[in-house]
Amino acid sequence: MYSYLLIIHSYLRWLVLASILIGLLFIIIKRSKKAIYTTKDYQLFKVIKNVFNLQFLVGILLLTQSPMVKAFWSEVSQAVKWREIRFFGLEHPFMMILGVILLNIFTDKTKEKIGSNNAFKYLFVSYLIILFILFVSIPWSFSPFTARPNLR
Repeated sequence: MYSYLLIIHSYLRWLVLASILIGLLFIIIKRSKKAIYTTKDYQLFKVIKNVFNLQFLVGILLLTQSPMVKAFWSEVSQAVKWREIRFFGLEHPFMMILGVILLNIFTDKTKEKIGSNNAFKYLFVSYLIILFILFVSIPWSFSPFTARPNLR
């Protein structure tokens, strides 16, 4: 089950990143037109939130199955000294949980902003923060922290 979850989690990463980038592009277009934030806009960002939440659920399942995470929590005092085990046992899950919480909060807060034009500015800053958290927390093939293949 672990290997299947790992593959699903790896491919969903691209869907999450694509949806966030599409959301950012959408925000830029709407801001350039000085558009008013509507219920349809909010629905789009709810879809992006749900894609991220799906990835999060797969990640939580993966967390319960991962041998690296189990190794980290079995001997925390030693595991924090090993970069790769610490990354997958602590850093990656913590940062992704933070990203999910922020995305849910930021998206839900925009429901109050329906009918205004400052929602897009709020979302733009919020999505940039989330994108930064994701980018530094994903084990890219070029990552200085720990490298994994970009596609499994």
